[in-house]
Amino acid sequence: MGSVIQIAENKLSSTNTPTTVFKNSGDNGLQISNQGTINVFMTANNGGVYNAGSAISNAYYNLFVVGGEPFNEGHFLIEKDRALTTAEGIAPEISAEFAALTPEAIARIKTFPSLIAGENRQYGRTDTDHLAFFGMVTDIRIQENGIKIYFQKFCSLPQQRLNETMRELAIHGKPSYNELNRTHWAIKKVNLIEELKAAGISVLAPT
Repeated sequence: MGSVIQIAENKLSSTNTPTTVFKNSGDNGLQISNQGTINVFMTANNGGVYNAGSAISNAYYNLFVVGGEPFNEGHFLIEKDRALTTAEGIAPEISAEFAALTPEAIARIKTFPSLIAGENRQYGRTDTDHLAFFGMVTDIRIQENGIKIYFQKFCSLPQQRLNETMRELAIHGKPSYNELNRTHWAIKKVNLIEELKAAGISVLAPT
């Protein structure tokens, strides 16, 4: 039975924006401590506990867009020339800090919350049944044929809501075409969880 995913604390002032609550697939659960940072533990289907390893950073988030990927295998491949380059919607100073994928950079990237999405099915928008995922990177492996990203999904959310919130999430583009229309990996200097909350999208909750 899926569990309802909601934010543990809301420190924002109240608004008239209706809250959109999404369901976590499977039997997984989350335990959250939100005191400036977020400590994440996840109960796996086999009864084990997934630990993010350290608190989630509020300073940055990963945006992964991969065309034709069902995200069912727990990993996906990004072409090197579409990863963390200024041509792919990442600020030059952020690219300079992370693009080399040093062990130190990878360790930091693994603390960033992540949006994992397929390419939009239309220009600047997508269908109502098109789901993106909120999760965490668990490993990064640089291969000859690209960069292999291993991830843990926490919950799903309608991708069209991300199109509607692209300015707040620093997803560059126009109503007719934005970053969700192109396969790439970018890092955004945005507090993802707070911006999603402000848009009425709740992604984390205690169990």
